[in-house]
Amino acid sequence: MPDQAALPAAAPHFTDIRGKRLAWWTSGKGSPSVVLETGLGLESAAWQDVQAAIEPHFRVFRYDRAGRGASDPARGPRDANAMIEDLAQLLQSARLPTPWLLVGHSFGGLLMRLFAHRFRAQTCGLVLVEAMHEGQFERFGPAFVEPTPDDSSALQSMRALWREGWRDAHTTPENIDFPASFRAVSAIDTLGDLPMAVIVAASFEHSPFFAAEQREALQRAWERMQEGFLALSSRAELIRAPQSEHFVQRDAPQVIVDAIGRVARAV
Repeated sequence: MPDQAALPAAAPHFTDIRGKRLAWWTSGKGSPSVVLETGLGLESAAWQDVQAAIEPHFRVFRYDRAGRGASDPARGPRDANAMIEDLAQLLQSARLPTPWLLVGHSFGGLLMRLFAHRFRAQTCGLVLVEAMHEGQFERFGPAFVEPTPDDSSALQSMRALWREGWRDAHTTPENIDFPASFRAVSAIDTLGDLPMAVIVAASFEHSPFFAAEQREALQRAWERMQEGFLALSSRAELIRAPQSEHFVQRDAPQVIVDAIGRVARAV
């Protein structure tokens, strides 16, 4: 696996989408085209190890959503529908060949679920990596450790988001309307026979954000949420990444690379 730190920083392309300049990168060749969608905690550059590993076989696309990385700020509250409309226009402007194999991490997984449903004809496969579940904040928010004077800024911001902040779009730099986004994905009943992989990692087993005696039960609850995504397709499989925490593209990128290959072969 290539060392991400050793990879040269590629210059982005920029495209204006509804008055916002969005940054994007492509590399490689082959079919299907793989679209990489990031979550909330890392920028799209975190996909570089995965991108470098699959570009000999696939055309690969990644981008920064409005309000992230090299892209322009987001304007006003935006839900998942608005975000995937931006992505659809961006893919068309970039002339990324169809079909598209979608890969989404965390919040990006929520977006790719909705994108696959809205653009099913152009989508040939889906890989969900620790995908955000519409019930996760209400289930896990109350379980965060109680505040102490020694809390890190990361813990403070995570607790604030997961407990109540998710209800307010201004909590995130992207001005995400989570309630509207959750309503949108909750309306998806099926993706038919779309080849699909669901990757679940050990997000809670060692997390300092939760009391040690709660972690095992929280991990089981998280795994049940991830397993629920399998009902979206008649051709879905669960892939476990017990050696990884939430950011699988950083901790165990080969798991994602292998999952992309499995889904591509199933197309």
